[in-house]
Amino acid sequence: MIVREPALPVDPRLPGEPTVLEVGRTRLWLARRGVRVWLPTRLLALRIGGRANGGRGTPPYAIVFWVLWWSTGALFKAADLPGQAAVLAVLVAVFQGLRWRAAQRRDQLAERLTGAGAPPPLRSAVHRVGWWYLVSTAVTFAGGAALCAAAFLTEPRFTWKHWYPPAVAVGVHTFALAVGAGATAFVLGRVLRAPVIAEDRTSLWVDGLLRAEDAYRFASSVVYAVLAMPIFVVDWAAPGPLGWSALAYLVTVAGMQLTGWLLVRRHRLPPGFYGR
Repeated sequence: MIVREPALPVDPRLPGEPTVLEVGRTRLWLARRGVRVWLPTRLLALRIGGRANGGRGTPPYAIVFWVLWWSTGALFKAADLPGQAAVLAVLVAVFQGLRWRAAQRRDQLAERLTGAGAPPPLRSAVHRVGWWYLVSTAVTFAGGAALCAAAFLTEPRFTWKHWYPPAVAVGVHTFALAVGAGATAFVLGRVLRAPVIAEDRTSLWVDGLLRAEDAYRFASSVVYAVLAMPIFVVDWAAPGPLGWSALAYLVTVAGMQLTGWLLVRRHRLPPGFYGR
């Protein structure tokens, strides 16, 4: 099979061939980065098309995700159970992990076309992902752990409205933060050490850009800062040092992740062969 051939008009039902939707998503992705082609190469269509929003497996996962969220939300309100937002954080981690595995299966097909490559040097992979993402992720989980510990040690100065003690709610959200850290490490480890999948300089450039985008697309840590942070969830309503620290933490993490994502989205691909 010649990888550099256009992705169509090969029958997409054949094993290892990109679907029509994947080809269309690849064209849009390339166009946003300054490259306009009618038929992208098979390699690019498999890798880029399998990562797009609404890609392979995403609709079923999304349906299951929302059914679980709706049913657990109704149960938590009816039984006054702790950790509704924490359950949502865990569901997001599972959902992102499933999407990541679906994208990896398309990468495995692409790797069979090009042969197994060596992982890039760690310094190069870190540079691709960018310090905005890495620092914001470290702040998310280190700062979140510190806030969870502070919430355990701080006595609430208000009338508690639930049948369970505040420490239970804090513990549930601490567990959700740990699950988010594990899910993020699961994706990030592969992003940094996955083998290069490329057949020429063009696909090598795309490989590097996909690494940077994968970290934000499949392992964005800001969602765990919002959902797993226990300070506001357990009704620390009165402004104080802990509340203001949590707000500063949330603004910092969200701002750094947004800045890094905007910088990644600004990248343009150099001239080369991307298809016909």
